[in-house]
Amino acid sequence: MNLPRELVEAVRRHQVVPFVGAGVSMGVKRGLFPSWKQLLEGLAERLEQEALPEPVVAEVRKCIAGGDFLTAAELGFKEMGAFRFNRFLRERLRVHPPADAELSVVRALWGLRPEVMLTTNYDDVLLWGQEGAEPISNDQDDELHLMDAEASPDAPRLWYLHGTIHRLSTLILGGADYARLYGDGTQQHGRYSHYTNALVRLREWIRARPFLYVGFSFSDPYVLKQIEHVLGITKGRHVPSFALMKKGSIERGALWPRYNIQLIEYEDHGPPLAACLNALSRAAFGEPSAPPGKVRPATGIPAPAPASINRGPAMGPAAASDDASVLELLTFRSGEPRASPAQPAPAAPPRPTPVPLESAPIPLDPPHVPREALEHVYTHILRHRHRLVLFAPEDGGEESIARRVARQYGERVSWLEPPNVPDCTEADYCRALAEDNRVTSFDALVEHLRQRAEGLGREHLFVLRYEWGPLGHLDTLGKHLRRLMEAPSKVELHLLVAGGGARGGWLLHNVSKSSVFSDAVKREVPDFTVDEVWQLLDAANLDGERWARDVHEATGGHPGLLEEILAGAGALDRKSVTERLARSPWLRGALQERLREDERNGASGKRSCRFVLEELLAGRPVNALEPLDYHLEQPEVRLYFAGLVRGDEEGRTVLRCRAVELAARDELARRDGRS
Repeated sequence: MNLPRELVEAVRRHQVVPFVGAGVSMGVKRGLFPSWKQLLEGLAERLEQEALPEPVVAEVRKCIAGGDFLTAAELGFKEMGAFRFNRFLRERLRVHPPADAELSVVRALWGLRPEVMLTTNYDDVLLWGQEGAEPISNDQDDELHLMDAEASPDAPRLWYLHGTIHRLSTLILGGADYARLYGDGTQQHGRYSHYTNALVRLREWIRARPFLYVGFSFSDPYVLKQIEHVLGITKGRHVPSFALMKKGSIERGALWPRYNIQLIEYEDHGPPLAACLNALSRAAFGEPSAPPGKVRPATGIPAPAPASINRGPAMGPAAASDDASVLELLTFRSGEPRASPAQPAPAAPPRPTPVPLESAPIPLDPPHVPREALEHVYTHILRHRHRLVLFAPEDGGEESIARRVARQYGERVSWLEPPNVPDCTEADYCRALAEDNRVTSFDALVEHLRQRAEGLGREHLFVLRYEWGPLGHLDTLGKHLRRLMEAPSKVELHLLVAGGGARGGWLLHNVSKSSVFSDAVKREVPDFTVDEVWQLLDAANLDGERWARDVHEATGGHPGLLEEILAGAGALDRKSVTERLARSPWLRGALQERLREDERNGASGKRSCRFVLEELLAGRPVNALEPLDYHLEQPEVRLYFAGLVRGDEEGRTVLRCRAVELAARDELARRDGRS
């Protein structure tokens, strides 16, 4: 088996963080744990048994049929109340390990010797394979703070990211719970999350450590949306991670360009997955020097040997018992007399050496297509108007074009990246922006930026990469940046804002008039043209002359969809590309999230994304995008920023491409219970 060399090295250094999903728990014994859908169907039955209102039960069932599991769980909790809801969860998820549990995958995961394992599961399955692991929940601030210092391969931590069944108040189940953990980016300072330390720690780890995703079905848009909540925090700026998936379960291009996750395929679930994990362990640490510990008869779980004991080969013709070996070691350490062995102990076995493996191929970044005319226009605006805000859908290419423009300034660039951390103080916010612990106020930040710009001379570009964060701090930052840019200076100062997605639209209409953002020049980053797609395909040796028109029509020229196609494999004719994109977890996840967001916010009728999608699917016109001026209360604008609609040459709002049409029809039919 080919394994990525970077992953093997991360396991060897105990840097990898296994991130375990529901598939691992469901694999220990058929029927022991329910799937998400089975759990919620049982919840609907319990609502009926408790004689709760029929319309509520019907609404829960409708949400389940439409795949909106978060809303179904939230409705169930509200109607049943905490006591009955928690009792239901305990009945379904709080189980004892059966004697015939298949724990090969669990044992193989702990065989990677991680310092910390992360899971979105609520159950105890991972603890069945490692009794010495310490479980931690998000509300345990002290334990989270100490995790880096105290966790080790011999004393690992199991972080229950979405709570544990033993601490029911920590469970993250409904949509409001997700906002409680992750924040939704639109709340005011001080109201983001009750789990600040958990979110801060998670962000730091994603940025610095490779994750190994196991037991997640990335083809399920709902599950992928859970991961997006995590990945979106540091999107594009974290070390590569890895996902173990059954062969054929997902397109290779679906994970790498958008999520920086390299796919590793195995033959089947259960023992073949365990064999894959064991191969990874051997590649990192070599063959084990001794067989696993004893197996507990009641559970089939191996008792781990104490980490400090090197068992080595047995002494004499018969091996001493494990208990005797421990007793001998303890007696020797205590300084008490110890009988000499009957014969000299054999030499210690040689340390195992890692098993050499051919490194798996690393996905290549998609080739870059120079957009020189566009870069020239944006640079001209900056040098004459000084401030420019770029707009684009999610993954619409605004960050790439911002980097290209910044290169024209050489080293005379300051990148400003506001921390997307809930409830951070002014000092924390300014330290992060300046990347200097001495900068603890906005006044000090302005002086720091001024000195840096004047020290480098000539003209200086500030690039703001805005990805949510405390909105009060952002407004204050805008006022101070305006003061900086309008004050007399030895150098000419320019500001380029690349917010990306709905963040840019929010920024435009929700800051004070005294902010540097309020009257800046606005430009929308256009989709790729047919000629640009041609260049992109040629750069990837994919015959642009033959396939450019098909690929352009199938993707609508959207940079993110183009990256997904180039990173994957398969035919490039219009029909084949459309079929692959219609199954894309990102595309389906974007549709589901827009519909769920409307339901959470009470947007209905003509103010809902569903209405716009239904009108477009029926061939009827909707509001044109340009007059709406990026106002997020308009459903057409929300769909635009999600990458699902675009403006055509005549200014009409149309679906992005045929793949969006197919995915939207399927999603709306599921929600109506027609599929």
